[in-house]
Amino acid sequence: MKEKNKNWKTVILQEGEGEKILFRIGLMTFKVASSQSGDNFMMCETALPPGTNVEPHSHEEAETFYILEGEFTFYVEDMNKPIRCTKGAFVSVPPHVKHSFKNTGGSKGKVLGTIVPGGAEGLESLFRTFGVTLTDKDVIPDLNQPVEHFTETINKLREYR
Repeated sequence: MKEKNKNWKTVILQEGEGEKILFRIGLMTFKVASSQSGDNFMMCETALPPGTNVEPHSHEEAETFYILEGEFTFYVEDMNKPIRCTKGAFVSVPPHVKHSFKNTGGSKGKVLGTIVPGGAEGLESLFRTFGVTLTDKDVIPDLNQPVEHFTETINKLREYR
């Protein structure tokens, strides 16, 4: 454990700060990248347009979700048992447990999520590979528009990179 802590860095970010990646489900703002925590964890705030749906899946990492704003429906283990989650709700999903969620509100929702453990080969790598990193010059799309509008914006940004 000492080796992992060797590369753990102090991170202090204010609201809205952090590396921004447009991923197919929303705008991810990395609060702590795996490389900053010695690969112990990754944490990001994700703003999701209305109608965003994350299909049922599972993975080796544990994942947590804290709802900052909006309304979501989560499914954990039983895909026939919806769990309504609003601001202040918390969901913890152990490794290898099937889960999915959807922004069921009429506007953007925002979730603070962690992935444990972090690491270059895990979910963070997926986000970086298939997402588009934003620069300070890029305009953030309107996250209150339906998810289809958001997907078009991502595809246009990819064309220019």
